[in-house]
Amino acid sequence: MTGVVRTIGKVIAKPGKADALKSLLMEVAELARENPGCLRFELLQGHANPGEFVTLGTWQDDAAFQSHFRSGYIDEFMREIPDLVDHPPDIQWYSLVM
Repeated sequence: MTGVVRTIGKVIAKPGKADALKSLLMEVAELARENPGCLRFELLQGHANPGEFVTLGTWQDDAAFQSHFRSGYIDEFMREIPDLVDHPPDIQWYSLVM
């Protein structure tokens, strides 16, 4: 895959764990933004459900996204998240069409 890659990630906190999950996701967002191939990385929090979080990433190309996805901070995130959520994050990636 070549060209810009967009990512959408969604995760929902267990009851009472929204603040802890938000803090962890904010750390991931800050670290993601430091990647050379990261063009944009946003963290959104649901209004109707404050325990629901969505990440929106824009990456220079698939290699940049894969570098982020295989980084040490994502490994750490995946180790910490089971206590905070009932289901693993749903992460999808897309090619920019136009």
